[in-house]
Amino acid sequence: MIKLKHIIALFLASGIFAGLAYFLNNQKEAKQILEEVEETVGVREQENKITELDTLPFEIGLQKEMKIISSSYSKRSKRTIWTLARGKTIVVYLMQAQKFIQKHGGTVLFMEELNDNPNSYQSAKVDILAPTGDSLHLTLQVSENIFMKNASLMSIAFQTTSLSLDIIQKLNTLNFPFDLLIPPFGLNESFYKDLDKIKNKEIVLWLAMESTKLNKVHNKLRPLRIHHTEEQIEETIKDAKEVLPSATGIATRYGEQAVKHRQLLQAIMKPSEKNDMWFLDLSMEERTVVPQTCKDFDITCKIAFPYNPDNSSVEDYVHQKLREAPKSGTSIMVLPLTEQNLSKIEDIATKAAKQGTSIVDLSTLFNSK
Repeated sequence: MIKLKHIIALFLASGIFAGLAYFLNNQKEAKQILEEVEETVGVREQENKITELDTLPFEIGLQKEMKIISSSYSKRSKRTIWTLARGKTIVVYLMQAQKFIQKHGGTVLFMEELNDNPNSYQSAKVDILAPTGDSLHLTLQVSENIFMKNASLMSIAFQTTSLSLDIIQKLNTLNFPFDLLIPPFGLNESFYKDLDKIKNKEIVLWLAMESTKLNKVHNKLRPLRIHHTEEQIEETIKDAKEVLPSATGIATRYGEQAVKHRQLLQAIMKPSEKNDMWFLDLSMEERTVVPQTCKDFDITCKIAFPYNPDNSSVEDYVHQKLREAPKSGTSIMVLPLTEQNLSKIEDIATKAAKQGTSIVDLSTLFNSK
């Protein structure tokens, strides 16, 4: 570490040289000398900061990287036990530790996930050789009850084709952001005006797409179909955006045939990219090619599974989506917009917070890493 007296000496020296140059009628040289000395001091101070970081004890640095909750020593196992917040799986923690160890010149001697630790949610043994030659024998354990803040994200979206005054009032009492999946065509003008009365919302174009369920009745929805040209599809999406200009993404309505048809998807994703919108596949079609097709464009695509009354109750579905968030990092809940369903999720923000899950709109979730 550069000493203060060295810095003072440099400035004294610079003053002497600058003074001499001045008396020699060379003010330009004096200024240059001062600038060079100041630059030298700045560089050394920067090097000093880097050195200070590098000399941070390896074990303490690893603790900070892992954000451990507590540390204790077990005489029985002769290992140091680090407790970690729940919100990441032990595998993710191990990868994080390995990256830090390798970056800072350490070596992983042994790493094994444990399946028989009754004292933790998940755990693993890690033996490390520090850069100093010291060895660390660690047991990493993920807490059962202490969750990492903002460790996972969840979005809640509602499918709707009608709005009542009671529903609008209930939506405005929700203490979290949410998305509304709105058909841009086929509804009366008053419906779209009522959207302005709803706070804290994000709008998604809920576009009807190729499906065996479509018939002439659905023509008013202007579904995107396989036989349509690229120009026709682009025009439909343009018109949809004019109806709902604040829409941030596109979600499939019906569409189990559309998501299997690469050419149709390309025609849909091209204007989506142009309008800076993401794409959400809600078709529940196992043979979807959305992920592969999405790679051809600079947009983000995801697959989500909306509530299906044939598979579960609303309560079970909500519980499942809550549990999914900390396990996978993200979760998307899609429910029909009814007063009954809104009553089922009134306290969901509190439940989510207890497990370290933040409720965000779909755009935030789509943009998360």
